[in-house]
Amino acid sequence: MIGAHFDFADEGQGIVDDWSGVSLLVSLYQTLKTENAKHTYVFVAFAGEERGLLGSSHYVKTLSKEQKASTQAFINLECLGLTPPKVWVHRSTPMLVERLAEIATAAHTPLQGVDVDKVGDDDTHPFLSKKIPVISIHSVTQETLGILHSNHDKVEAIHPGDYYDAYRLVAFYLKYLDTKLSVLEGSTAGASY
Repeated sequence: MIGAHFDFADEGQGIVDDWSGVSLLVSLYQTLKTENAKHTYVFVAFAGEERGLLGSSHYVKTLSKEQKASTQAFINLECLGLTPPKVWVHRSTPMLVERLAEIATAAHTPLQGVDVDKVGDDDTHPFLSKKIPVISIHSVTQETLGILHSNHDKVEAIHPGDYYDAYRLVAFYLKYLDTKLSVLEGSTAGASY
């Protein structure tokens, strides 16, 4: 499952947080729709993330026991294009982080672990609370944090090269997970609440 949120804070235009993530869902779908995937990709855009993870929390609550058990991973796309791609390591399932690092190395795409625990929450939380493996991919650093929830959150804040790198990385990652997902079976999330 690949997700992002389409709501935004009162200040700014919400381009970085999080139209940068939600707009990639369509591109990723277009890229992967012709692939002969072993697994089913589910692309979902959530509302209410900025008001307490309302959309993702509701979504997870409505999943049946079977649907929860069959969800192999949730990949969250959040605030992309400010810098090269980052991963929220502390929040993410270690096996998913390891696979992302492998793809970043193979694709010659810079990737750093930048934990954003003190910044806020994201849509991985409801999935993680149900023991579904998660990973949160973003581009926030200490230097770019001030763009979020401000009048600086506009299209000019996005660096096209960094945004394209995020798209490439996630597209390769999803295809790679499709071939390697059996490695994840039985793994548990790296953090708990």
